This record gives sequence, structure tokens and C-alpha cells, in this order.
Amino acid sequence: MKTNQPDNHDAALRKVLKEWRTDAALQPRFQESVWQSIERTQVATPSGWEAIARWIGIILPRPALAASYVALLLVIGGTAGWTQAHQTNARVKSELGARYVHALDPYQTPRQ
Repeated sequence: MKTNQPDNHDAALRKVLKEWRTDAALQPRFQESVWQSIERTQVATPSGWEAIARWIGIILPRPALAASYVALLLVIGGTAGWTQAHQTNARVKSELGARYVHALDPYQTPRQ
């Protein structure tokens, strides 16, 4: 396993690195621009809604793709709504049938 500690075998490299100097001047306000860059990269990760909003912002400029997404979501929503309404209607119909039978003959047990 390799460790992060430097090897002692590179004495010549160490000597060259210690002697190395540069005469290049830094840009004006270099340190300030570095810290601003760090702050921009450390911005908190967006929440789920922000990520969805950004994704929509990328997708909507392409109208054909946006229209297909809207159509797909409408079909999925309509199908889910129809299925839930069908199940609810079947349950209510069964309950009303049982109540009707019980109202006509309180001693008769309803069929399941």
C-alpha cells in the first residue's frame, strides 16, 4: 500500500525544489480572486426543487422535447387518476349494494 509520505530516495529532487525561485509577479488582487473562486465552488448543493427547476430551464428551450414531456405527464396523470377513480367507484358500489340489501332485509348477509 502506498502512503502519502514522500520517499527519502529523491534527495536530488528535493534539493532542486528548495533552490527553485520564480520572478513572475502575481496579478493584481490575485488572492481575492482566488477566494472568490473558492466561494463560488463551495455554494451549497441545490435542493430537489432547485435541481428540477434548473432541469426544466434546460429542457424548455427545446419545444418538441418539452411538448413530449408535457404529453407524457398528462397521460401518466390521467391514467393514474382513472385507475384510482375506478377503484373508488367499485368500492363505493359494493358498499352501497351491501347497504341496500341490508335495508331491504336486515337479516340477510350480503354477498362478497
